[in-house]
Amino acid sequence: MQDPALAAAFAQCKAIHRKYDPSFYAGCLMLPPAKRPYIDALYAHARMLDQIVDDPNVPDVDEKSARLDERIAAYELALEQGDSTDPILKAAAYTARTWDVPLEHFRAFTDTMRSDLTVTDYATYNDLLDYMYGAAALLGLQLIPILGPLDPSASERSIAVGHALQLTNILRDIDEDLGRGRLYLPQEDMARFGVSRADFEARQMTDGIRALLKFEAERARVYYAEAHAAIDLLHPSSRECVGTALTLYAGILDSLEQADYQVFGVRHGFSKAKALRIAAPAYVRARRSWRA
Repeated sequence: MQDPALAAAFAQCKAIHRKYDPSFYAGCLMLPPAKRPYIDALYAHARMLDQIVDDPNVPDVDEKSARLDERIAAYELALEQGDSTDPILKAAAYTARTWDVPLEHFRAFTDTMRSDLTVTDYATYNDLLDYMYGAAALLGLQLIPILGPLDPSASERSIAVGHALQLTNILRDIDEDLGRGRLYLPQEDMARFGVSRADFEARQMTDGIRALLKFEAERARVYYAEAHAAIDLLHPSSRECVGTALTLYAGILDSLEQADYQVFGVRHGFSKAKALRIAAPAYVRARRSWRA
């Protein structure tokens, strides 16, 4: 971190993390300051891949796939050489080398990102689970070495964290994802509640859509309970980080429920004031764990 170019690279990652995922960023403020930049770097790196896939200015799937290939190759080269002229890759490669983040986790994660280029529906919930594992749980597994597992089972148990956050994102972003041609809710669940893709594309709330979203939100709540139960498997200095992120993300579900599951034309989440009321005491507790 004494290298000015490396410090600047991590600062850029921090800005990306804070801008695009304030709930997770706030949770990461509970980590000891020396660990936060590494989380910022892995998040920013994943975000850059996501932006390639979702770039509205590049409608051609083959071009997006080529850009994704280029980014993946550049990262693997940065890992091999231990450096890059791209600041995000520079910070991400430094992080992966420092914490021995497995390359296979990154490759599996990018395979899932690539699926968003062509897959627009999921037939079953098991199909969606495979996607959520690749899109979120695998990112969580990349973070585990930094968070400090106290037990070998911490990695497997942490999968519930990824599933909780990703399913929450899916529910929050239904309207936005429809604009990209995607609907992540399983077709088998839609059929169960008598809902079709056309009903969602009409962007009019119905009793069937409301019942379906309530059903999926309750599924997410189960993952949150499992995720909270796994927190004690992490180093004490990391527990407030994960706990706060879970609490803030669960607040998105609270907002959704309070709005009677209205997802069209609404962006659910916490106000900054409410987030601060949650984060401030958690930060005090976190500082105590750092000293301990």
